[in-house]
Amino acid sequence: MRSALEGLDGVQNAKVSLEKDNAVVVFDSTKATINQMKAAVKKAGYGVSAASKITPYTKSTPDTTHSKQSSSKSANYRTMAIDQVAELTDDPTVTLINVHIPYAGEIPGTDAFIPFNQIKDNSDKLPSDKKAEVVLYCRSGHMSKLAYTTLRNMGYTNVYDVPGGMNAWREAGNKLLHKK
Repeated sequence: MRSALEGLDGVQNAKVSLEKDNAVVVFDSTKATINQMKAAVKKAGYGVSAASKITPYTKSTPDTTHSKQSSSKSANYRTMAIDQVAELTDDPTVTLINVHIPYAGEIPGTDAFIPFNQIKDNSDKLPSDKKAEVVLYCRSGHMSKLAYTTLRNMGYTNVYDVPGGMNAWREAGNKLLHKK
């Protein structure tokens, strides 16, 4: 699928994360339309259902926060690509939280470990500023998506999920730390 997308005029840096029957595709594009992308995915032998949602990726710029698939401050589900996570591992303004249980390793620079189903009980480990940037990950993306919803319901407004989590981190050629 990656090569099919990168074959389109203007598509670069395509990254594909497969999880069960779903795929998360992140890429830079300056010219390709959504219909061209869907056609390329179909041509590569992958299905595109009527429910498929393709959302353009927006690169960060120095004068904004780490803008992901949505630059709005709305309650829309927002994600962060692995390459952006790698850029943030040493950023003290971002709180990187591993929500996976049981412990299966961690991305370097992780600030906290909070089980996805105990977010509310561990609010003392969360930033006190509900506008602070919080990035959640787990092993595959399922637990972090659930934790994302919990944080949003708690009033946090600058939350991002990492689809594919630690699996996508490793697939991108990065190493996980194992502290326990």
